[in-house]
Amino acid sequence: MPAPFTFVPIAGAWTPTIDDGQPTMTADGTKPSSGSPHPLIGQLFGADAETFVKRTTGPEAFPLVVVRETPAFKSGRLAMQFKLIGGKSDQLAGLVFNLKPDGTYNFARYNTKDGNVAIWQVVNGKREVLAHGEVHRQLALGQWHDLVVNIDGAKVTAAADNGAMTVAHTLPAPVDGRIGLWTKADSVTAFRALTATAK
Repeated sequence: MPAPFTFVPIAGAWTPTIDDGQPTMTADGTKPSSGSPHPLIGQLFGADAETFVKRTTGPEAFPLVVVRETPAFKSGRLAMQFKLIGGKSDQLAGLVFNLKPDGTYNFARYNTKDGNVAIWQVVNGKREVLAHGEVHRQLALGQWHDLVVNIDGAKVTAAADNGAMTVAHTLPAPVDGRIGLWTKADSVTAFRALTATAK
């Protein structure tokens, strides 16, 4: 992943790696988190850190890393590349936005089970789909693919596979929160080239 982003692991087993000469972050959802909460969580979320940890960690928590340098991404373009490596039920890659100190957040994801892009929310550790894209394609494992999220206030549009798969949804309130990377338990996914361009 290019500088200046610092990735703070919240839940799951995340490992910095190199792929094709580029820095990556690889999440192995088949493994438990490394242990105690990351020391930077207190710095990122202050007085809300205890609540944040309670709602985003634990045995059933979704693998999640947070970007340290973007405390309030509101509007603009988020983009990253992902490689689907493994997973018993399906393979999945997600881009997190609107992450709040109370542990609520949204994410856009591609997965092989549905074969589409969708927008979700997580509240109190429980996820709920907000919108499913209508185009379905099976992206190849072991290859790099793109996922882009455009945010304009409360309107969110996500696209993968060079725009071939899209989904749009309008949230109840404008986006304003941290960003990060996400996958699900049992998925193994590599991420690289995350960019955040505010407008």
